Amino acid sequence: MKNNPLSPAKNPDLRQIVYEKLKEAIVEGIIRPGSKLSEIDLADKLAVSRTPVREAIRQLAQTGLVTLTPRRGAYVTLPTTKDAEDLYELRKELEKLAVSYICHQPPTKELEYYKNVFMEMGSSTSHGEYIKEDQKFHVFLYESCNNKFLSKMLFNIMDLINLCRTYSVEGNVDLSVFTQGHVKVIDALLEEDCDKAIKEMDGHIIDTKQSFLKFLKDHPEGVLYENSGGK
Repeated sequence: MKNNPLSPAKNPDLRQIVYEKLKEAIVEGIIRPGSKLSEIDLADKLAVSRTPVREAIRQLAQTGLVTLTPRRGAYVTLPTTKDAEDLYELRKELEKLAVSYICHQPPTKELEYYKNVFMEMGSSTSHGEYIKEDQKFHVFLYESCNNKFLSKMLFNIMDLINLCRTYSVEGNVDLSVFTQGHVKVIDALLEEDCDKAIKEMDGHIIDTKQSFLKFLKDHPEGVLYENSGGK
């Protein structure tokens, strides 16, 4: 069983290890969007002083995962509908560009591996398993685009993408829509059909965006803040 990221931090570099633990807890949904981050509570869970927790929260705010609100404190970011639209539009264009680079010299072995991974997924596949493989696949695309500037831009927004990824599969979601979206992108890349790869990536990101927008509609910000005790 995977360790809880909010277990005590036992690393000499406390600031970095606390940052990584909090980021993991947020991205994996252990700390929900809208939740207020208590320095005292988190320091107690991680068995550290409040200083590395405070520094980690500030660092998370720079990535966009945490929102600092004057006179209220720090909260896990819950993107607005506008935020989600903007983020997914940027992601869509960047990932379409990434596949356009990859399709000219596709890494066949790795693509076939991921095709098998997603084709083997079905109704019994857990959301956690899908999210893990989905994240790995997109990181693979970022690393394979052979454009260090594009890759850097994608990695810069990856934390927010991962936050949204966790909630885009909540509720009554048919994972086959997403798994088949991956397979279609991969098939187009293996065929070195750039236009098709770009079209399939466009459709895949639109599907994930619509699913996340549904999550936001079903979980309005006020409810999450109220439940978090952050009135």
